[in-house]
Amino acid sequence: MDVVRVLVLIVVGCGIWVGWQLHSFPGGWHFAFGAEHASERAHLDAARRKWREAESTSYRRVAAAKEQEHRAQTLRDERIRRAETNLQRVSQPGRGELVEEHGRMALHQHVLLISGEEIPLAGLCIRFEQDRQENHIYATQPDGNVRLTSFPRPADEEGGVRRFAVRIENAIAAENAFRAQQKALIAQAEEQLQEALADTGARDAARLQVAQTTLLYRNDHRRKTARAELDAARKRWQALAGKLPH
Repeated sequence: MDVVRVLVLIVVGCGIWVGWQLHSFPGGWHFAFGAEHASERAHLDAARRKWREAESTSYRRVAAAKEQEHRAQTLRDERIRRAETNLQRVSQPGRGELVEEHGRMALHQHVLLISGEEIPLAGLCIRFEQDRQENHIYATQPDGNVRLTSFPRPADEEGGVRRFAVRIENAIAAENAFRAQQKALIAQAEEQLQEALADTGARDAARLQVAQTTLLYRNDHRRKTARAELDAARKRWQALAGKLPH
């Protein structure tokens, strides 16, 4: 079975080679395979090879320049994206990351959720109290509105609620500090974004390199000479076999 497969592959391979030879050197079997036309085939093949090498060299230079342009544009886009994200973060921070949940309360970086209601941390006051049955956290907003959240008092619960209240107080201190400098942070973030938008130096230099390399590609003397020699070889073959090769 393996022998049959090998024979089939050989036959298929030979068929492909014959087809390619007839396509590369048109005009019939005599011109594609005849020994008397071997030198003409070699001449045409050499002209093709020289053209491919010259074309490939020039194309690689253009491709490398375009890749550099793409990298420069990607880096600029990434810098702009980071600046936009930072500006969004300091100007519209939202809830922020979840810090800790405890019963009906959820502490985020910028807000405290009580039964799903958002209470901004800025200016909030927290007080912890306890009685025999429950632990209590009082959250007093800047307008004087007070929210009471109570927690049952199993033996191991008091310390957890007290630590949670302390963590809320620390988050409030951090939020107050953030709000105090928010205007300055926004101004700084806006400046960074404008700098990122204005910084087109690397991208423009890369684009200029692409334009220059493309112009050199079009005017490449080696490439033009190789093309002229190939065209002459094709016409020579056409005069010989009556068919213009690719």
